[in-house]
Amino acid sequence: MPELAALLLLMGIHPLLAETLSPLTSRGYTVLPIPQSVTLGPRDFALTDGWQLVLERGVKADDAAVQSLRELLSERFGLRLAEAGAGQGVIRLAVAPKSVAIGGATDKDKDAIAEQAYRLTLGPREIRVTANSAPGLFYGVQTLVQLLKPASGRWLLPEGEITDWPDLGMRIIYWDDAHHLEPLPILKQAVRQASFYKINGFAIKLEGHFQ
Repeated sequence: MPELAALLLLMGIHPLLAETLSPLTSRGYTVLPIPQSVTLGPRDFALTDGWQLVLERGVKADDAAVQSLRELLSERFGLRLAEAGAGQGVIRLAVAPKSVAIGGATDKDKDAIAEQAYRLTLGPREIRVTANSAPGLFYGVQTLVQLLKPASGRWLLPEGEITDWPDLGMRIIYWDDAHHLEPLPILKQAVRQASFYKINGFAIKLEGHFQ
């Protein structure tokens, strides 16, 4: 085994492995799927109770992204966002068509890809999620929530910027209900969990027991 390790080093395998490691992973952060573009600053900062949520152009209070952000922060981390006033910091959500440029993607329908693109800017006083359309804003919120990691009783985020878009416009999960049937709340929970990882299609297999 030592001989194999030495051979791999001589062949230059270790730089290849390093290049495939996400900057987020190197800092102890996890996001799935791995974002397309990540630039991190040197420091981390804490997200705490009292951060103010500001809805900018194109975003309404009943939008799915807004509801998801509030629910996930409360359920997973016990954090509540303030409506207004001078808090610890500000989270800004905005939808601005053609504001986020996309790069390469397997899917040839670039318009469908661009609709799901977002840019997440992270700083100790301001977090901003900007997207070309509502789906992108929702996915940006999921990335923000996924990023939070525990450390000494606090929830940390990295300084930096993430720009992301999917490789495929449709990402479908298969759910087999042919031999059993979950209650509706369980199916809703499954759909919600799938959307947390940016799955946007849910194919259900049903048979004669379903009416």
